[in-house]
Amino acid sequence: MKRKIFALFLVMTLLLSVFVGCTTTGDNGNNNVDVVPNDSNGKVDQSPSGEKLADEQIFTFVGHNDIMTLDVSKMNDEMSALIMYAVNEGLIRYNQGKIINGIAESYDISADNTVYTFHLRDAKWSDGQPVTAHDFEYAYLRLLDPETGSSQVEDFSAVLNAMAYANGEITDTSQVGIKAEDDKTLVITLEKPEPFFLEEMAQGINFYPIRKDYVEKHGANYGSSPESFIGCGPFTLTEWAQGSNITMDKNPEYWDADSIILDRVVEYIVADENTRVGMYDLGEVDGIYSISAVQTVKYAGEFGTHAGGTLQHLVYMSKEGAILNNKNLRLALSYALDRDSIVNAIASPGTEVAYSMIDPSINFDGESIVGKYPASSNVPAKGDKAKAEQYLAAALAEMNLKSADELPAINYVCLDSPTHKAYAEALQAQWKDVIGVNVDINIMPVPQAIGSLLSGEFDIFLNGMGTGVAPETLLNNYTLGNPNNYAKWSNQDYTDLMNESKAATDFDVRFAKLQQAHQLILDESPVSPLWLPGTAYLHQDYVDGIFYGRQTGSIEFIYARILEH
Repeated sequence: MKRKIFALFLVMTLLLSVFVGCTTTGDNGNNNVDVVPNDSNGKVDQSPSGEKLADEQIFTFVGHNDIMTLDVSKMNDEMSALIMYAVNEGLIRYNQGKIINGIAESYDISADNTVYTFHLRDAKWSDGQPVTAHDFEYAYLRLLDPETGSSQVEDFSAVLNAMAYANGEITDTSQVGIKAEDDKTLVITLEKPEPFFLEEMAQGINFYPIRKDYVEKHGANYGSSPESFIGCGPFTLTEWAQGSNITMDKNPEYWDADSIILDRVVEYIVADENTRVGMYDLGEVDGIYSISAVQTVKYAGEFGTHAGGTLQHLVYMSKEGAILNNKNLRLALSYALDRDSIVNAIASPGTEVAYSMIDPSINFDGESIVGKYPASSNVPAKGDKAKAEQYLAAALAEMNLKSADELPAINYVCLDSPTHKAYAEALQAQWKDVIGVNVDINIMPVPQAIGSLLSGEFDIFLNGMGTGVAPETLLNNYTLGNPNNYAKWSNQDYTDLMNESKAATDFDVRFAKLQQAHQLILDESPVSPLWLPGTAYLHQDYVDGIFYGRQTGSIEFIYARILEH
């Protein structure tokens, strides 16, 4: 399968922490979130509360990253997901912690929980053409096509033969469990029951429809400009001045346009935080997408926070011949870290120390997966100097070295951002102070740093990835042959356990195997979980109805409104 640069823009989530991690128990086979009845069009708490609306319904905010693409088959960066959430519509939508209906007016689930039949409402693209089940079938199969080179195929892993098609094992799309029976009926068949499937569709950023004629007309340029993209969501993209601003206007063709109060949304893209804060203080924008921990002091009592949905972790280059191919050295580095002190000193409010590679907010049957299936040993939040020294001594003996000073240079590739530099320097200091290991920090512009990650030209890399809606999401990356296995870690036992977990039809067996795989990766430490980033944000008190999502699009502004002020 082709591996595209888009896969690596997941790293961009490191530059700001976004997704909310609040989940509750639902029904309809979904074990993670509340589900609005599937024949209902109700939104969550959308009714006006009596305040008088401003005459001008325009919401403006400032962020610091541009979007990468509007091609949902290749999209996986946070800011693109935010915009796509507003300008397109999936079959179902995640809104304020609940699954609600989107283009699907209703859906049925078979008795064995393997066949999902979605019944589409009368909905239109922004040019007035009808949205059909074929648009969804085309989009999903295009993403799975090996020629597309999407890094998001795992999101469809529960679908019958989806991975076999994506891996080139089969070429007949009729064997894939995605079928448009007619213009209004889409049937998705799963390999086996999957309790996280509905939530995957609702929160996932790649389950939107695509117009085939636009792809054929614009080719490789599809999704690179407002002219080369069309959506069917609450807003239409009217301007995208790359690196400068994005403008979205209310879509009069949207099936639920009467519920959309905002007439326009404008995002300004500004790299410098002081400039962003100045724009907010001068009233030039209504909100700031995220502010640093330093700025929260200035806005004490005014800012909001959210956390979850993203895990920042260290990736250790573990391939043969690399200095960190030595397991004991990796463990020494991990156990030397006092994660608590770094989070308290540097991280944004809401950030939590991570003890594992599974997001604790992921629930099954109302209980946290990592609580119900815990690892027997986790990384220590405050570090363990004695154990770190023991691991280092074992590593030095295996390398026939007398002291840490004799270790070869260790190359920490760092993204060129203030927060990443602060993290790198804090980690470097702890490694030196606790176990006497020198680590060289190599600061690079983001594109070059990502290139180093791609090519494996690093020893340590601070990576941030969405934790997904299923507990396997991050763990899948480190199986043999996975394109996102940036550590180049080769462990057949781990891959076998992950495959056995994936193949299990009994949920207890599935999660027990996953528990074993999780413990193995913690014990071998090709990666070290660090923290679940929080984000602090600001918006003026006259902005009502703004919520932060978990994965679908971090700011849920589509049902917001501007009050008179």
